[in-house]
Amino acid sequence: MPLPARFLARLRRLPLRLRGRLAGGTEGLHPSRFKGAGLTFVENRPYVPGDDPRFINWPLTARAGEPILKRFESSRDLVLWLVVDPSPSMFLGDPVSPLRWALELCGAAFATLQATGDRLGLIVPGDGRTPALRIAPKRGRIHGLRILETLAERGPSLPTEAAWREALGHWGQHGKGHRLWLFSNGAGLQGLAPLLKPLATRHRLVWFQPEAQEDHQGMTWPDPGFSPAIERQRWDLLEDPVVKLNAWLRAGGA
Repeated sequence: MPLPARFLARLRRLPLRLRGRLAGGTEGLHPSRFKGAGLTFVENRPYVPGDDPRFINWPLTARAGEPILKRFESSRDLVLWLVVDPSPSMFLGDPVSPLRWALELCGAAFATLQATGDRLGLIVPGDGRTPALRIAPKRGRIHGLRILETLAERGPSLPTEAAWREALGHWGQHGKGHRLWLFSNGAGLQGLAPLLKPLATRHRLVWFQPEAQEDHQGMTWPDPGFSPAIERQRWDLLEDPVVKLNAWLRAGGA
């Protein structure tokens, strides 16, 4: 499933920007809830006893005749994990398969983080014949294209609870405030709920679920019973997923 040049060219034109305040991570481009020394200047305000005198704005203090403090806002790095269900049904569909739909959303995520300088990672569970795929989050165009190409070349597998556990590893036990976007039609999610429930208390989890017209008439997959802390976005498989993602992000998603 090669990536067409038209698709890649489209990604470069995306006006997407990830939004939202983070509670963890390293110094980066996104404001956090923590205030203090950082990279982003916020405002000048009157000095209050107990403030750190190192942040007094001396030129403005001299002009105002009273101590004025410079206040900064600490910024944080956004880490987004793309988690893709490789079940065989994800590869079926005409004219669009759920995997192709997921690939377009992953490409949009890559274009977004390319613009903001944040980090992107990939997790795909395996089975008895196919090893789990895990690409650690990094920045940059080369890394993002590697994720897209690796995902496009990936074949189907039948993930079990043990396979999901192996793929997820221990990343969710460290840090806080990561984003995890799960792409699945629901086929391969059985047994995943107990694994994701504790992660949802530390990170922002969103399940992107493609829905086709036949889903309402024929085959449906058992509900995985996810915690309410895991947001579910059900989007029509035949609608442009990049446009939907753009609208969702602008409305405060992510």
